[in-house]
Amino acid sequence: MSSGDDELERLRALVGPSEAGYRQLSADLDAAVAQARSAELAAGELRGRLAEMSVQLARARQDQDTIQRRREMSAGAHLADLCREYWHEVIRPALARLARRAGLRRG
Repeated sequence: MSSGDDELERLRALVGPSEAGYRQLSADLDAAVAQARSAELAAGELRGRLAEMSVQLARARQDQDTIQRRREMSAGAHLADLCREYWHEVIRPALARLARRAGLRRG
């Protein structure tokens, strides 16, 4: 029997790992795939947070520029600038929505 066992060991050495070793390699592969997916998920969340922070930073810079510009304005120019901002951010979009509902087109 020992020659049969020796032959089996020789064949396993030629072919590759044993059944237990193969199961362990398969389990290691599954664990590595799960860890890679987890890392990709975490990287995606960080990319999303970075994009959100970039947008917030851009808005903060715009607000800072607006405040800086308005600080140097006279009272009348400041009021006119506020009216212009209200027109662009509130009234004009509302009029565009009404025009779309009515079926009108700009042009």
